[in-house]
Amino acid sequence: MEQQKKCPLQAVIFDVDGLMLDSERLVQRSWDITGEKMGYGPLGHNIYHTLGMNLKGREEYFKSVYGQEFPFDKFTEAYREESRKIQEAEGVPVKKGLLELMTFLKKEGFALAVATSSSQERTREKLKGCGVWGDFSVIICGDQVRRSKPDPEIYEKAGAALGADPGKTLVLEDSQNGLRSALNAGMLPIMIPDILKSAPDLEPLIEAKLEDLTEVIPYIEEHFYREKL
Repeated sequence: MEQQKKCPLQAVIFDVDGLMLDSERLVQRSWDITGEKMGYGPLGHNIYHTLGMNLKGREEYFKSVYGQEFPFDKFTEAYREESRKIQEAEGVPVKKGLLELMTFLKKEGFALAVATSSSQERTREKLKGCGVWGDFSVIICGDQVRRSKPDPEIYEKAGAALGADPGKTLVLEDSQNGLRSALNAGMLPIMIPDILKSAPDLEPLIEAKLEDLTEVIPYIEEHFYREKL
């Protein structure tokens, strides 16, 4: 494809959980274990309704389903301890193709950011754990925004910090809430399925749906050229 038939691309913004790390299944398991211990039964199925939400969004969801008396703070503390035990025993796998993709994007000179619903502290731990902590010029976390995904605030904030044109910014996401957030911010979301395998309502609206991160490099090479900020 000739360059004039490609589109300009300035920046790429990443989600973290379920996109860089195979961490959503770990959370799901820890919710099951914690729910059983607290007398609510397995709670892991709720992850399908909360993917992409920050802590406040998840609290609102759980209390809407299980009642305002649901002890969300206690549940959160307990499931994080279960997650820690699983992580220590098994680790959290890095998603296939992530490191190769990061090498490509840095070499090509794209502006890079993270927009994740995790807290700043937990995001730092996760990115250091998979060796990409120093690769992003902007990192926006769930405790730095007022409104959770699917609200566009987190992607708008990340894009503004980069100084990138929203229409020239790719977003890599695995959740419906994340895809909607990026769409609402006027960006170009690519779905990389994780626990959620499809999003029929959104797929006609997004830039693309790819199998995994290994397909991102050829997609960018075919459809875009880098435009300097």
